[in-house]
Amino acid sequence: MTIAYASDKNYAALTAISAVSALRYNPGARIVLLGYNLEADAQELVRSCVEKAGGEFVYKDVSPAIGKLVEQGVCPYTSYAAYARIFIPEVLAEEGRILYLDCDTLVDGPLDELFSLDLQGKPFALGYDCILSHFKRYIHQPLELPYYNTGVMLIDLAAWRAHRCTERVLAELAHPSGPNPLGDQDIIVRVFPQETRPIDPKWNFLSQFFLLSYKGLRRIVGEGENLLFSPEAYREARQRPVIYHFSGHTLGRPWFTSSRHPMRKLYQSVAQSADLASAAEQVRPMPMAYRVQYLLYRLLPQGLFDRACRWLYRLHVRLTYKV
Repeated sequence: MTIAYASDKNYAALTAISAVSALRYNPGARIVLLGYNLEADAQELVRSCVEKAGGEFVYKDVSPAIGKLVEQGVCPYTSYAAYARIFIPEVLAEEGRILYLDCDTLVDGPLDELFSLDLQGKPFALGYDCILSHFKRYIHQPLELPYYNTGVMLIDLAAWRAHRCTERVLAELAHPSGPNPLGDQDIIVRVFPQETRPIDPKWNFLSQFFLLSYKGLRRIVGEGENLLFSPEAYREARQRPVIYHFSGHTLGRPWFTSSRHPMRKLYQSVAQSADLASAAEQVRPMPMAYRVQYLLYRLLPQGLFDRACRWLYRLHVRLTYKV
């Protein structure tokens, strides 16, 4: 079992915590770290945590490849390191499968079922994202097509190469057919709508899923849209997620002292086991919009809260992207 992460110096500690959580349930897994301008001490931090947890550590420097993208002026999103995932099949020569995880994830169960998923001949599998239909319009994604989250990506290396996925992403980055405010995620969503295998939300459990009902989630992404997973799969995911993904600031990221996230104690526990307790005690206030969201969640019935979230999301997209 091979699990890949990408990091620059700012995310090394979070990467180590996520890797340690994966190794708790998947002992002996190989952890591949894709580094972008990653200093030796940051590499050593991740290496020592992985090896202490019983995993095998491999480091790959992808700085030259990403440097070319920086020269092109591509959107950095949170970090240019995120673009490393599109080079995974280029820097790893083997066949088989690899699971890419963003560093803001926490694994809370075995991954064997995910690794054995039938990909139906497609090069990769992704989870569904909680994105308003107006945002899809902004990035020139047809409204009838799904919008995925690339923070958890199961890749069939041979199929990826056969479909020339890296080359196609680079071509779109060079001559984009729309804006890409969320970096390569927008590119991947736009280029591969028919070549993506959807996965159940338990494998990429976004923080929004703690708050929204199935009907509320449909309200956010568009009333008529197929969520690509059933109410039963959503219910199962909410009862027992396997991979938590702390994307955005919903409920507050669990390594911030202001967090109201239900997984904060678990996150602190894993960080402590990795001797990185201080990394899970960062002092940063929760942004106002998310404090309002949390307050509404505590005060309103589920149906009214779902409607309020639709309005909040719409306001955010309008103010941020002018659509």
